[in-house]
Amino acid sequence: MPLAYTSYAGNVGALAEYSFQLKFKNLLMSATMFVTDLDDTLYKEMDYVGSAFRAISTRLESEGVMPYAVAMERLTSAPNHYVGFERLYDGLGIDPATAARFDVEMMKEVYRSHMPDIHLSEGVEATLRSLRNVGVEVGIITDGRPVTQRNKIAALGLGRFVDDENIIISGEIHADKHTPLPFRLMMERNPSVSRFIYIGDNPLKDFHWPNRLGWTTVMLRDPEGRNVHDHSRDLLAEGYSARYSIDSFSEVIGLPGLSL
Repeated sequence: MPLAYTSYAGNVGALAEYSFQLKFKNLLMSATMFVTDLDDTLYKEMDYVGSAFRAISTRLESEGVMPYAVAMERLTSAPNHYVGFERLYDGLGIDPATAARFDVEMMKEVYRSHMPDIHLSEGVEATLRSLRNVGVEVGIITDGRPVTQRNKIAALGLGRFVDDENIIISGEIHADKHTPLPFRLMMERNPSVSRFIYIGDNPLKDFHWPNRLGWTTVMLRDPEGRNVHDHSRDLLAEGYSARYSIDSFSEVIGLPGLSL
């Protein structure tokens, strides 16, 4: 039964959802699948870096090696986390036996394996929920180590929206997005899908192969300048640019030419 406009504020959410379902009617009929990158697409990777710094600093303080505030200052003042680890280690000033337990490799391990304190970027959760509510499949293709990416996915609660078989991590399949394998594997796992859309932030690797495979590609720009890597000035070879560019994740539902 069609929804009728009323003066009640409580119906605003229902009307918005009804409108969204109407927009996705054609998408459902054409068996479209939304596939997305993870880092700096669904959340800000700088938040992961900050979370790792806090985990390392907490570890050092709990072991009586260095105060939390001192460790955080040394990590956050470095130009990148690798330099930060070196500076932090050089500043420990502890005996060799203890230093062996808190070396740079230990810091890297905490960085890669801790359960991060991160959150989805604005508009992501609502968009993913709406997609699933109307039956649109969602997938993730991401480069990285399995434990690191799996912990991010768990911390962000993405299992609510993405089935595990539609999560492809380069470290698990031994091939990254510089190759066609992750994208072909997603297609093989979803043979009934006739149209794939890929959303990412890195034109150096996110769009070349999906473009060649006939996917619709979408570049999520970084208007606030918070991404770990700045791609605004990348010089791209032919075929590496996305077909569309957007400033917020929720804009994917309003792109021209997507039968919305």
